[in-house]
Amino acid sequence: MVKLAAIFFTMILVDNYVLAKFLGICPFLGVSKKLDSAVGMSLAVTFVMVLATAATWPIQTFLLTPANADGTLKWDMGYLQTIVFILIIAILVQLLENFLKKFIPALYKSLGVYLPLITTNCTILGVTILNLDNGYSFLESIVFAAGAGIGFL
Repeated sequence: MVKLAAIFFTMILVDNYVLAKFLGICPFLGVSKKLDSAVGMSLAVTFVMVLATAATWPIQTFLLTPANADGTLKWDMGYLQTIVFILIIAILVQLLENFLKKFIPALYKSLGVYLPLITTNCTILGVTILNLDNGYSFLESIVFAAGAGIGFL
């Protein structure tokens, strides 16, 4: 539990993607003029980030680079990681865009062109890849993504 709290608060305060690593600043700067649209964008990014992590971690672990019982790889399709992850992120952003358009049209209109740009937000791809590079478990990866999203807020 302490490790999860450390991961969460480190992502918010120390390893903040926008302020420390300068990743994902395009949508951050694009919608930061109004508080309501800035909060809406950050919640959308956090939502996509957590869902993308929840989707990409098992795909990488069990499909792209599954291991045998002795630790050797069954097959190594890790070279497809970036393509597969971007496709997953794009699908999630499209689902979010359709949801906002139908149920929260005011937020959809205020985010404008920046909503589809979440797909190209390097923070989301960075979080999904760094979770795997750090060797985090599924739960640790979700906490990492949530902390990164709150830090983006």
